[in-house]
Amino acid sequence: MTNEEQPALLESIISQMLNPVKDVPLDLIIHVLSGKEVIPIDLSLAEDQSLLKGLEGVINLCSNHIQADPIVRPRANEVGNDVEAYVKRALMDTGYRVEPPRSVSGKTKSTGYPDILFFDDKDRPTYLECKTFSADKIDSTMRSFYLSPSDEFKVSLEARHLVLSFEMESSPIDGSNNSEYRPTSYKLLDVHSLLCDVKYEFNSNNKRLYGQSLTLQEGRLA
Repeated sequence: MTNEEQPALLESIISQMLNPVKDVPLDLIIHVLSGKEVIPIDLSLAEDQSLLKGLEGVINLCSNHIQADPIVRPRANEVGNDVEAYVKRALMDTGYRVEPPRSVSGKTKSTGYPDILFFDDKDRPTYLECKTFSADKIDSTMRSFYLSPSDEFKVSLEARHLVLSFEMESSPIDGSNNSEYRPTSYKLLDVHSLLCDVKYEFNSNNKRLYGQSLTLQEGRLA
């Protein structure tokens, strides 16, 4: 390839990258990122029936905890992160063994998919992601599920992958910008076959952005 042909090829490659990849099943994504299989819920199995029955108790207990100690936040989109602690507590109070999801190397981190790893009475692992939703937006195309590739991806076991999402109702707190949030309904989802889209982005870092080669002027301010 000549030097003259390289810029045109690079432009062509970048142009193709900007076209989002659509409708990729989650089980395929997990397998590519971790080498692990996503196990779908099989309602014909007694073990999976027992798992769902047990999670029904977890959900009711979690709801009771939040009703008694509501989540206080100024905005609804901040509530989802708080739900995770209530779900962990309810899982442990119900007798499930709960562990932080770990990468293949054994590392843990607080952010990123999935939120929780727990084991049922047969010692089978299940990953659980915690979310909230509002009834008026449940049929919208607003993005609500995120998964980013990582060198320390938090899936290292072949397991079921579930999402527990609560519909939240808010009550304004007098004299405050905050509201109290309580659950009014829930959805427990098997996301084995969830279709996902990939949208590329370009990014840089502070070292490159603020380096001297780009600086036009700089100085201290009084």
